[in-house]
Amino acid sequence: MNNGYMVYLLRILAVQGALASVYTDPEDPEGFSAGFVEAVDGQHVLMCDLTPWGQIDGWRVRRNADVLQVLSGEEYEQRLAMLMEYHGQRHRPFFTDLPAEDTDLLLSVLLACRERGEIVSVIMGEEMVTGRVLEANGLRLKMRLLDFFGREAEEETITLREIEILEIGTQEEQMYGVLEELERQRMTLLPPQDGEQS
Repeated sequence: MNNGYMVYLLRILAVQGALASVYTDPEDPEGFSAGFVEAVDGQHVLMCDLTPWGQIDGWRVRRNADVLQVLSGEEYEQRLAMLMEYHGQRHRPFFTDLPAEDTDLLLSVLLACRERGEIVSVIMGEEMVTGRVLEANGLRLKMRLLDFFGREAEEETITLREIEILEIGTQEEQMYGVLEELERQRMTLLPPQDGEQS
């Protein structure tokens, strides 16, 4: 199946707000992501992903070029819908108002994340970095990274075309949010340093 057809299919699913399974790994035919297709442009697809247990696991932006197969309405998606209902999960779209059709979807998501102060993870091949969006334009993304313990670290500039997957609000970013909060609590409990006002 060619990729133009995949994009067409994804656009239909986005309009329907349907649950779908999207396969992107040629090495792993069992490896796929399931969730709600929310928006599609010529380059990227934004999905609200679900765990296999029917719980919402944030959003991911993937490259259309990586999509190998799309399934919807199969038994797996039906089962996910049942599990979602059991868990009382409600699909809440990333955008209140979808960006205009001719806008860059990845850039729109990055700018929204900067606006909201969201923690994001960027996957490029074997590498993954997590932090906050400082700046983004049609070519590059500048991030303030978080270290292993959720503390602010260095800045990094990434070319948008390097990004394979952008994650927002998944378990990974939630974990960093918790680490950040623990660090804040730790800092407030520290005794004042010499010369500081108590």
